[in-house]
Amino acid sequence: MKRLIASEFQRIFENRRNQLLLAFYLGMIILMCIFRYISPQGSYDGVDYNVALNRLNFSPFAFYEIRVELVYLILPILFISSINYEQSIGAFRMYVTRPYKKYEFIVSKWAALAITTFMLMFIAFIISTIFGYMFMPNALSVGFYKIQHKFSMSGALLYTAKFFIIQFIIALCVLSISSIIGLVISNSIISILAVIAALVGLSLYIKPFEFLDKTTKYGFHVLSGTAPMSFYITLIITLLGGLLVSIFLWQRKDYLY
Repeated sequence: MKRLIASEFQRIFENRRNQLLLAFYLGMIILMCIFRYISPQGSYDGVDYNVALNRLNFSPFAFYEIRVELVYLILPILFISSINYEQSIGAFRMYVTRPYKKYEFIVSKWAALAITTFMLMFIAFIISTIFGYMFMPNALSVGFYKIQHKFSMSGALLYTAKFFIIQFIIALCVLSISSIIGLVISNSIISILAVIAALVGLSLYIKPFEFLDKTTKYGFHVLSGTAPMSFYITLIITLLGGLLVSIFLWQRKDYLY
């Protein structure tokens, strides 16, 4: 399994399209940090911009500006290019010659993509945090959404790290949805468009899935203990259901595909 994960991980980063995506992602992070520097206000709900930004609370609000590109563009392309890679090049039948159980291939893809997604979140965390500490106003303490006490520098850094972990978990739900669609639809372009349409439809028209669009809002809600139970239930069902359905679909595929 380790070799499969390493192989998939290598394939992800050797893909020219993924390299361009990473460059685009890095550029977007820097641009959004500059935008937040020029307009140093943030919002917990995306409606009322009434939070003055400083170096301690800058990072989550900078991430708010790139969440749309990440959820609706970067992640779907990244996930689909890996999930249906074998289908798109007609190499699925080659699995019969490899000494692994069939389900291990899709699990290894999930593992490699999860690691890659974590790296994307870590990069955003590092860049936005460093930018904030270098260019934003100094502050000895800061408050966050519906939390009574103030956070010191170390406390704010820990809060921000937890915030990005929540963003990572939400991003795995995008992986779950992309995995199912990518296994059902073999054409990469159509799969990507279908994933984007599914994400838009779910987040805008089905209330329990609105966290897919309002990722930062739910990050603040979770950390303040005000997130609805429906969020946790939907999150768990999406992650576990997506993995199990993906394994089932993968197992059903013919080696002679």
